[in-house]
Amino acid sequence: MPDYRFQVHLGGMIEVLSDHLYSSPDVYIRELLQNAVDAIVARKKHNSADSDYKGSIYVYLEGNTLRFVDNGIGLTQEEIHQFLAIIGESSKKQLEDGQLRSDYIGRFGIGLLSCFMVSNEIKVITRSINSDRAYVWIGKPDGMYELTEYDQEHDVGTEVVLSAKAGSELYFKSDVIRDLLIHYGIILPYPIYLSDEENKIRLNPAELPWEKESIDKQELLQFGSVMFQQDFLDCLVLESESGEAKGVAYILGYPVQASTRQEHRIYLKNMLLTEKGENILPEWAFFTKCIINAYALRPTASREGFYVDDVLEKTREEFGKCISEYLADLAKNNKPMFRRFMDIHDLAIRSMAVSDDEMFDLFINEIAFPTSKGFMTGQELKYCGEDLLYADMEEFKQLSQIFTAQNKLLINIGYVYSHQLLEKLSMQENLLMEKVNEDFIDDMLKDISPTEAGDCVDFLNMAEKILEPFHCDVEMKQYIPANLPAFYYIDEKAIQSLAIKNAIMLSDDLFAGVLGNFAQSIEEKNPCIYFNLQNPIIKKLVKSTNEPFVKDIIMVIYVQTLLIGGFSLHNNELGIMNEKLLSIFKYCMDE
Repeated sequence: MPDYRFQVHLGGMIEVLSDHLYSSPDVYIRELLQNAVDAIVARKKHNSADSDYKGSIYVYLEGNTLRFVDNGIGLTQEEIHQFLAIIGESSKKQLEDGQLRSDYIGRFGIGLLSCFMVSNEIKVITRSINSDRAYVWIGKPDGMYELTEYDQEHDVGTEVVLSAKAGSELYFKSDVIRDLLIHYGIILPYPIYLSDEENKIRLNPAELPWEKESIDKQELLQFGSVMFQQDFLDCLVLESESGEAKGVAYILGYPVQASTRQEHRIYLKNMLLTEKGENILPEWAFFTKCIINAYALRPTASREGFYVDDVLEKTREEFGKCISEYLADLAKNNKPMFRRFMDIHDLAIRSMAVSDDEMFDLFINEIAFPTSKGFMTGQELKYCGEDLLYADMEEFKQLSQIFTAQNKLLINIGYVYSHQLLEKLSMQENLLMEKVNEDFIDDMLKDISPTEAGDCVDFLNMAEKILEPFHCDVEMKQYIPANLPAFYYIDEKAIQSLAIKNAIMLSDDLFAGVLGNFAQSIEEKNPCIYFNLQNPIIKKLVKSTNEPFVKDIIMVIYVQTLLIGGFSLHNNELGIMNEKLLSIFKYCMDE
C-alpha cells in the first residue's frame, strides 16, 4: 500500500493560529522574544568558556517596519531549511537525539508563524556561529519562501524584519511595542533595548528585586505597584523546588469575595506565559496577586497556561506552604500587620480555616465571633468557662439583650462560616455546643408568684385579646434587665406556623384549603411576648384601672418589641403604634 503525505494549507494554518491558538496578534512580540532568548541560551551553551559573551536583544522601529535583532547562535543554511520551512519542527531540539531542550522557552516550532498575523512577509537575516556566511530567508503566507546568501557583513545572530500589513499598523506603534516588550519580557535576564526615531532605552531591569542577595520589601512592593498598577498591604517571596519557580505574592489591601480568582502574572523561563494563572496557587489564597517565574512547569501548546500534572500540583502545595508560613510568622512577630490583614480579609480567613485544618489551627485563636458579651476570639471562647450556646441571626437579635444583661454567653452564628468554625472549635477543644431553645429561655425568665399572677390576670387577658389578631401569645415573667418592659420571641416552629397562616390569608379558596390541610399536620405554635413584671411601666399598667389607656400602651410595647428584635412589620403595626401614641398624647393633654 503506498504512503501519502499530508498537504498543509499555510493560509488556513495561519487562520487557525489567529482564531484559536493565540489570544491576540500582539503575541508575535512574545514569540520573537522567545526565539531571541532561546538563541542566546543556545550560544551560551555552545561556547560556555566564553565568559565575555553577553546576550542582548535590540528592537528597531522605523515607521511601520520593525527589526528584531538578537546576538544568539544564529542558523546555518541547512538549519534554515529544516526549521523555518517545516511547520512544527522546533529549532530547540538537540540535533543528536531529537529531544527538546528543557532550558529553552519555545517548544512547538510554530511561533514564527504568528508574525503572519501582522505582516504579509517575514524576512529573516541570520548568521550561525558555525558559519562565516549570512543568509536571507523570506517567507510568504501562501507557503512559498526564498533563501539567498546575504551580500553584506552580518554579526552572528538573527534579525527578523516585519512590515505592517493593512489593519495591523497599531501593532507597530512605538508606545505599543514598548508596552508589549515590557509586558512579555520585563523579567528576562538579557537586556532589551528599544530604538525608535527619537531615542534608545533599556526596558527591563538589570536584576529582579526578589533575586537579590538582600531582599528589600519596599522595593518588592514598588515593583508590584508598577506591574499591577495598584498598592498592596504587604508581600512575601514564593519559592517552589518542584516547579523550579520563584516570585512574589502581594497581599491585597482590600477585601475580596471567597469565589474571586485573582489574575497572576506567570512567566516561563522569564517570558510572560499568562496573566491568569488561576491554578498556580491554592484556592484559599485568593487574597493575593502574584508574579511567578517557573522553569520546570510544562506549558500548553498556546503557551498561555500550564498542563495540570503532578509537578504543578506539588508547586501549588509548596507555594501554599510559603503563604501559610508567612502568615504564621506575621501572627507571631508582627501583630499590627496581622491585625490589619485579619480585619481586611476576614471572609478569606474564615473560608481557609473551614476547609484547611492547618489554617484553622493558625487562625482560630484570632477569628472573632459576635456574642452577647461583645466580639470574642476563638481563644477567648476556649477559656470562657461556658458552654457554646448559639443562635442564628434572628434569634440572636431577640435574645441578646437578656443574655447581655444577665452576663450569659450567646454566640451569633448568622455570619458566613461561623457555624462550621464553631463546630470545629468545639470538637477540637471538647466543648459542649448547643443551639438555644425555649428551655434556656425558661431558665432566664423567672416565674412570678401566685399572688402576682392573680394581680396580672386582667392585664394578661386584655393583652391576649388585643394581640390575638397578630397571632401572638402573652405571658408574664420577671427577668433582667428591668428596664426592658417586654421581649418578643419566635422560634422556628412558630415562624413556620405564621408563614402558613399568612399564605392562607393571601391565597384563593382552593389553595387555602390545601394549605389548611397541611397546617393540620404540623404543630401550631405562636410567637410569644413576655412582659417583665420587674419593669416599672409594666407594674403600673398591671395596677391601672384605665382600660383604654392600658390597651394603647400594650399595643405600643408590642410594636416596640418587634422593632427591637429587628422584625419586619406587617398588618400596619407601625401605623397602629402611631395611632396609639397619638391617643396616649391626647389622654395626657386632657389630664
